[in-house]
Amino acid sequence: MTRLTSLNPWLAAVAVALCVQFPAQAQERFTLSIPGVSDNRLFTSAAASDANGCGGKNQSPALSWNAGPPGTLSYAIVMHDPDGQKGLGVDHWIHYGIKASTRQIPAGVGAKNALEGVSGNNSKGSTGYIGPCPPVGDSSHHYLIQLYALDLAPDALPAGLTRAQLLEQIKGHVLKNSSVVRRYHR
Repeated sequence: MTRLTSLNPWLAAVAVALCVQFPAQAQERFTLSIPGVSDNRLFTSAAASDANGCGGKNQSPALSWNAGPPGTLSYAIVMHDPDGQKGLGVDHWIHYGIKASTRQIPAGVGAKNALEGVSGNNSKGSTGYIGPCPPVGDSSHHYLIQLYALDLAPDALPAGLTRAQLLEQIKGHVLKNSSVVRRYHR
């Protein structure tokens, strides 16, 4: 028997082992999505702000995700526009203390403060969701929506944190995170 033929059974066994292991790893992925829409698409006008000619209904997007990793006690959501304020960024939605058993959020609840958990302060200094309203003629702004799986109890953080304060408070407590990107222009 040649050396090549003696390796064939071993290579076949390794290939089978790799095939068996990858599906198990795929199930462990923590994935955030906006139901029915693929990543990097435009927001609908319903998601845009309803203030001063922005043309929207200020409806926060529906979100869904699979279970966080073992040890997840709560989730936090951040929606940030890094293109806003001429590249300095705008925070549109800060929300945390969402129970670990939650897997989806219906459209519109972020703006009504009807979402379980605790609202942080957006860039306007108010709580709840504020929809996109980039300047007319700007190129599409990118809206990064991030979901953090945390090892913090839902009531561990005080209300009214800004994005910077929230990120500081959750350092060392993020088990996993996932994000989606939406775009919007006027």
